[in-house]
Amino acid sequence: MLLYLWFAARGSFVWAVSTLILRLLPPEWVDRPAWTLLISGAVSGAGLVVATLFFVRKVTPDHRLGALVAFVAPQMLLDAGVTALFSLVLPNFPVSHAPLFGAFVLWCYAVMLTTAVIATRPRP
Repeated sequence: MLLYLWFAARGSFVWAVSTLILRLLPPEWVDRPAWTLLISGAVSGAGLVVATLFFVRKVTPDHRLGALVAFVAPQMLLDAGVTALFSLVLPNFPVSHAPLFGAFVLWCYAVMLTTAVIATRPRP
């Protein structure tokens, strides 16, 4: 249980730093939908963070899926809030990019979780 709380805390921290970085970007950097995707994807590169955390914490294979879910769940919840309050949280982005942002970050989380399920399934 402590391991999962540890990963949930790290996930919340990664979300806060990523959101702060997005918030501080100049508006001229995010004026096109393609840039919104590229920047959101680069900042949300949580896959590398998770892999590093697994290595640092020496997470056993039977706990990796639960740890990843604990890492991603707070981020998904918080990003749903960011999408709902997009113009308040990210006023430097055009409001029209809110659906694109929400869809993209949730898709990234889905890819991470799907990869975790595939990578942690028992091998025959």
